[in-house]
Amino acid sequence: MNKILLLLLVLMPLCMQAQVTIGVGEAANNSALLELRENTDGTSNRGLLLPRVKLSSLTLASPLPTHVNGMTVFNIDGTNIPEGLYYNDGTRWIQMVPQNSIFFYAPSIVLPTSVDDPAYNKATETFTVDMYNVYKSQFEMSDALSSAKSPLAGALPVLKNNELDYFVTYYDNKVFTSLAISNIGVLTYKMASGFTITANTFINIVFKVR
Repeated sequence: MNKILLLLLVLMPLCMQAQVTIGVGEAANNSALLELRENTDGTSNRGLLLPRVKLSSLTLASPLPTHVNGMTVFNIDGTNIPEGLYYNDGTRWIQMVPQNSIFFYAPSIVLPTSVDDPAYNKATETFTVDMYNVYKSQFEMSDALSSAKSPLAGALPVLKNNELDYFVTYYDNKVFTSLAISNIGVLTYKMASGFTITANTFINIVFKVR
Protein backbone atom coordinates (compact mmCIF):
# COMPACT_ATOMS: atom_id res chain seq x y z
CA MET A 1 0.00 0.00 0.00
CA ASN A 2 2.85 2.35 0.85
CA LYS A 3 4.50 1.65 -2.52
CA ILE A 4 1.27 2.40 -4.38
CA LEU A 5 0.84 5.65 -2.46
CA LEU A 6 4.43 6.67 -3.19
CA LEU A 7 3.96 5.96 -6.91
CA LEU A 8 0.79 8.07 -6.99
CA LEU A 9 2.58 10.95 -5.31
CA VAL A 10 5.35 10.78 -7.92
CA LEU A 11 2.99 10.62 -10.88
CA MET A 12 0.52 13.22 -9.66
CA PRO A 13 2.60 16.31 -10.58
CA LEU A 14 3.15 14.94 -14.09
CA CYS A 15 -0.56 14.35 -14.55
CA MET A 16 -1.46 17.79 -13.23
CA GLN A 17 1.09 19.59 -15.39
CA ALA A 18 0.77 18.94 -19.13
CA GLN A 19 4.07 20.70 -19.87
CA VAL A 20 7.33 19.28 -18.54
CA THR A 21 10.89 20.59 -18.25
CA ILE A 22 13.70 18.07 -17.87
CA GLY A 23 17.03 19.27 -16.44
CA VAL A 24 15.94 22.13 -14.19
CA GLY A 25 13.02 22.61 -11.87
CA GLU A 26 11.36 25.33 -13.93
CA ALA A 27 8.21 25.50 -16.00
CA ALA A 28 8.49 24.65 -19.68
CA ASN A 29 8.10 27.25 -22.39
CA ASN A 30 4.41 27.99 -22.98
CA SER A 31 4.65 26.62 -26.52
CA ALA A 32 6.52 23.45 -25.53
CA LEU A 33 5.02 20.19 -24.36
CA LEU A 34 8.49 19.00 -23.33
CA GLU A 35 11.57 21.19 -22.83
CA LEU A 36 15.13 20.03 -22.17
CA ARG A 37 17.10 22.66 -20.30
CA GLU A 38 20.22 22.01 -18.25
CA ASN A 39 20.95 25.43 -16.77
CA THR A 40 18.69 28.08 -15.29
CA ASP A 41 19.86 30.64 -17.88
CA GLY A 42 18.35 28.49 -20.62
CA THR A 43 21.64 27.06 -21.89
CA SER A 44 22.89 23.49 -21.90
CA ASN A 45 26.25 21.79 -22.10
CA ARG A 46 24.84 18.59 -23.54
CA GLY A 47 22.54 17.71 -26.42
CA LEU A 48 19.61 15.47 -27.25
CA LEU A 49 20.64 12.00 -28.41
CA LEU A 50 17.93 10.58 -30.64
CA PRO A 51 17.25 6.84 -30.93
CA ARG A 52 19.89 5.16 -33.09
CA VAL A 53 18.61 2.47 -35.42
CA LYS A 54 19.80 0.34 -38.35
CA LEU A 55 17.56 1.01 -41.33
CA SER A 56 17.67 -1.61 -44.07
CA SER A 57 15.27 0.09 -46.48
CA LEU A 58 13.53 3.44 -46.88
CA THR A 59 10.21 1.71 -47.56
CA LEU A 60 10.33 -0.78 -44.67
CA ALA A 61 9.48 0.35 -41.14
CA SER A 62 12.03 -2.10 -39.71
CA PRO A 63 13.44 -2.13 -37.09
CA LEU A 64 10.27 -0.32 -35.95
CA PRO A 65 7.11 -2.44 -36.06
CA THR A 66 5.17 0.00 -38.25
CA HIS A 67 5.52 3.32 -40.08
CA VAL A 68 4.54 6.25 -37.85
CA ASN A 69 4.08 9.71 -39.34
CA GLY A 70 6.46 12.11 -37.59
CA MET A 71 8.78 9.47 -36.13
CA THR A 72 12.41 10.64 -36.08
CA VAL A 73 15.51 8.43 -35.78
CA PHE A 74 19.23 8.44 -36.51
CA ASN A 75 20.42 5.68 -38.82
CA ILE A 76 23.85 4.34 -37.82
CA ASP A 77 24.14 1.61 -40.44
CA GLY A 78 25.37 2.93 -43.77
CA THR A 79 25.39 -0.45 -45.51
CA ASN A 80 22.14 0.05 -47.44
CA ILE A 81 20.94 3.46 -46.28
CA PRO A 82 23.32 6.42 -45.74
CA GLU A 83 23.94 7.33 -42.11
CA GLY A 84 22.05 10.35 -40.88
CA LEU A 85 18.83 11.78 -39.50
CA TYR A 86 15.54 10.43 -40.91
CA TYR A 87 11.88 11.14 -40.34
CA ASN A 88 8.90 9.00 -41.28
CA ASP A 89 6.01 10.35 -43.36
CA GLY A 90 3.73 7.42 -42.53
CA THR A 91 4.80 5.29 -45.48
CA ARG A 92 8.60 5.61 -45.75
CA TRP A 93 11.77 7.07 -44.27
CA ILE A 94 13.01 10.43 -45.60
CA GLN A 95 16.48 11.75 -44.88
CA MET A 96 16.84 15.21 -43.41
CA VAL A 97 19.37 16.76 -45.79
CA PRO A 98 22.14 18.77 -44.08
CA GLN A 99 22.14 22.40 -45.14
CA ASN A 100 25.71 22.24 -46.40
CA SER A 101 24.78 19.58 -48.96
CA ILE A 102 22.43 21.96 -50.81
CA PHE A 103 23.71 23.46 -54.06
CA PHE A 104 22.25 25.21 -57.09
CA TYR A 105 23.38 26.78 -60.35
CA ALA A 106 23.94 30.50 -60.60
CA PRO A 107 21.29 32.40 -62.57
CA SER A 108 21.76 32.54 -66.33
CA ILE A 109 23.18 35.78 -67.71
CA VAL A 110 25.13 36.88 -70.78
CA LEU A 111 28.68 37.58 -69.65
CA PRO A 112 30.30 40.66 -71.17
CA THR A 113 33.09 40.13 -73.70
CA SER A 114 33.41 43.63 -75.15
CA VAL A 115 36.10 46.01 -73.93
CA ASP A 116 33.48 48.76 -74.09
CA ASP A 117 31.42 47.12 -71.37
CA PRO A 118 31.46 48.81 -67.90
CA ALA A 119 32.58 45.48 -66.40
CA TYR A 120 35.90 45.77 -68.25
CA ASN A 121 38.96 47.35 -66.61
CA LYS A 122 41.28 48.63 -69.33
CA ALA A 123 44.23 48.96 -66.97
CA THR A 124 44.15 45.28 -65.95
CA GLU A 125 42.36 43.97 -69.08
CA THR A 126 40.02 42.14 -66.72
CA PHE A 127 36.26 41.72 -66.62
CA THR A 128 34.59 41.73 -63.19
CA VAL A 129 31.07 40.38 -62.63
CA ASP A 130 29.53 40.10 -59.16
CA MET A 131 27.72 36.77 -59.54
CA TYR A 132 26.39 36.97 -55.98
CA ASN A 133 24.58 40.23 -56.76
CA VAL A 134 23.21 38.67 -59.94
CA TYR A 135 21.82 35.79 -57.88
CA LYS A 136 20.46 38.15 -55.20
CA SER A 137 18.75 40.40 -57.72
CA GLN A 138 17.14 37.52 -59.61
CA PHE A 139 16.07 35.54 -56.54
CA GLU A 140 14.57 38.67 -54.98
CA MET A 141 12.75 39.16 -58.30
CA SER A 142 13.60 42.84 -58.13
CA ASP A 143 12.57 43.44 -61.76
CA ALA A 144 8.81 42.87 -61.81
CA LEU A 145 8.69 43.39 -65.58
CA SER A 146 11.11 40.52 -66.21
CA SER A 147 9.97 37.94 -63.65
CA ALA A 148 6.84 36.03 -62.66
CA LYS A 149 5.70 33.40 -60.19
CA SER A 150 2.69 31.22 -59.50
CA PRO A 151 -0.17 32.81 -57.49
CA LEU A 152 0.45 30.84 -54.28
CA ALA A 153 4.25 31.04 -54.39
CA GLY A 154 6.06 32.77 -51.56
CA ALA A 155 9.49 34.40 -51.67
CA LEU A 156 12.67 32.61 -52.73
CA PRO A 157 15.36 32.30 -50.02
CA VAL A 158 18.30 34.66 -50.47
CA LEU A 159 21.44 33.80 -48.50
CA LYS A 160 24.21 36.23 -47.61
CA ASN A 161 27.33 36.20 -49.76
CA ASN A 162 29.41 34.68 -46.93
CA GLU A 163 26.91 31.84 -46.48
CA LEU A 164 27.79 30.33 -49.84
CA ASP A 165 30.75 28.64 -51.50
CA TYR A 166 31.32 29.28 -55.20
CA PHE A 167 32.49 26.84 -57.86
CA VAL A 168 33.21 27.17 -61.57
CA THR A 169 32.55 23.67 -62.85
CA TYR A 170 33.22 24.49 -66.51
CA TYR A 171 34.36 27.34 -68.72
CA ASP A 172 35.51 27.63 -72.32
CA ASN A 173 39.27 28.01 -71.81
CA LYS A 174 39.75 28.90 -75.47
CA VAL A 175 37.80 32.10 -74.87
CA PHE A 176 38.20 32.89 -71.15
CA THR A 177 41.56 33.05 -69.39
CA SER A 178 42.81 33.89 -65.88
CA LEU A 179 39.34 33.03 -64.59
CA ALA A 180 38.75 33.15 -60.83
CA ILE A 181 35.87 33.52 -58.38
CA SER A 182 36.22 35.03 -54.92
CA ASN A 183 34.88 33.87 -51.56
CA ILE A 184 31.97 36.32 -51.92
CA GLY A 185 31.04 35.39 -55.47
CA VAL A 186 32.89 37.97 -57.57
CA LEU A 187 33.91 36.50 -60.95
CA THR A 188 36.95 37.84 -62.82
CA TYR A 189 38.32 36.80 -66.19
CA LYS A 190 40.20 37.92 -69.26
CA MET A 191 39.55 37.22 -72.92
CA ALA A 192 41.94 35.06 -74.90
CA SER A 193 43.74 36.69 -77.80
CA GLY A 194 41.86 36.24 -81.07
CA PHE A 195 39.04 34.33 -79.37
CA THR A 196 36.12 32.87 -81.28
CA ILE A 197 32.78 32.40 -79.59
CA THR A 198 31.22 28.97 -80.24
CA ALA A 199 28.44 26.81 -78.83
CA ASN A 200 30.88 25.82 -76.06
CA THR A 201 31.47 29.38 -74.93
CA PHE A 202 29.75 29.49 -71.55
CA ILE A 203 30.56 29.24 -67.86
CA ASN A 204 28.90 26.98 -65.29
CA ILE A 205 28.87 28.46 -61.78
CA VAL A 206 27.55 26.48 -58.81
CA PHE A 207 26.57 27.95 -55.44
CA LYS A 208 26.81 25.64 -52.42
CA VAL A 209 25.38 26.44 -49.00
CA ARG A 210 28.14 26.45 -46.39
